[in-house]
Amino acid sequence: MRINGFLIVDKPEGITSLDVVREVKRRLKIRKAGHVGTLDPFATGVLPIALNEGTKLVPFLNEEPKRYEGTLKLGEETTTDDLTGEVVSRMPWEEVTPEGLPLVFRSFTGSIRQIPPMFSAVKIKGEPLYRMARKGLEIERAEKEVHIFDLQVKAIDLPKVRFLVSCSKGTYVRALAKDIGRKIGCGAHLTQLRRIQSGLFSIQKSLSWEGLKGLSAESSDLKPWLIPLEEALPSLPEVIGDQALVQKVRLGQETLVRDLSLQRLADFDRGKWVKITAPGEGLVAILRSEVRQSDIPWAQSDSVVFRPLRVFHSKD
Repeated sequence: MRINGFLIVDKPEGITSLDVVREVKRRLKIRKAGHVGTLDPFATGVLPIALNEGTKLVPFLNEEPKRYEGTLKLGEETTTDDLTGEVVSRMPWEEVTPEGLPLVFRSFTGSIRQIPPMFSAVKIKGEPLYRMARKGLEIERAEKEVHIFDLQVKAIDLPKVRFLVSCSKGTYVRALAKDIGRKIGCGAHLTQLRRIQSGLFSIQKSLSWEGLKGLSAESSDLKPWLIPLEEALPSLPEVIGDQALVQKVRLGQETLVRDLSLQRLADFDRGKWVKITAPGEGLVAILRSEVRQSDIPWAQSDSVVFRPLRVFHSKD
């Protein structure tokens, strides 16, 4: 049987996100796979891997909140804003008091603006910033707005501070550490980062690197770790299709009022995504609604209700 869905790997330190994808493909004999979000080589934790048909679902995933455990070191800034870079400035931190740190951290909650680090995958004129940075170039970057849902100090052992952050997609925790250090007045860089959640994917459901190396495509041990397609979008309204509707959707055809005459529909709004599932089939497709659920013109049988955005192959 073809393996479709998502596997959450607890990425270890010292390897790239692409290394994890390669290992998953090799172990499970999968031709198509990709990681959801990227972790730097020094970072660890939640790295969701989309398998086969799961790659089609990535644009529809809710990757928020992102939750990280991190540690910053006061008194030093680096070229990469983390421990992998060269130290570019040192400032005294000895007068920093533990009592005032939680207040500084809390001041970064809410909507904040960040400048993407030079060592990042952001592209300027088609070229990633990190390639320019490796050439010794410093390019002007536009600020971007991100949201910090929660930021808490968990432990203080100066000059190191351990913290927990919940944030929006696209937040650079390295940049956050640097900005916190600058607000304190002594600079800082990130020394440790562990992602513990990315949307519905959590560290509690992750497979260790050692566990991954013990799996195979034929292994029955894979099932407890595999997240089926139909479970990856829990918040989307659902249509349970009969055989006729499923066949029509699989052909990429629009769904009309007459196709839904016997359907009990979940509440949805116009322009929103809706998932269609079928018993024994799992996730069939992602549709876009053309009308609000309460405004379906039941008297007009040929009116379009849904248009297909992604269609998924059957489990067979």
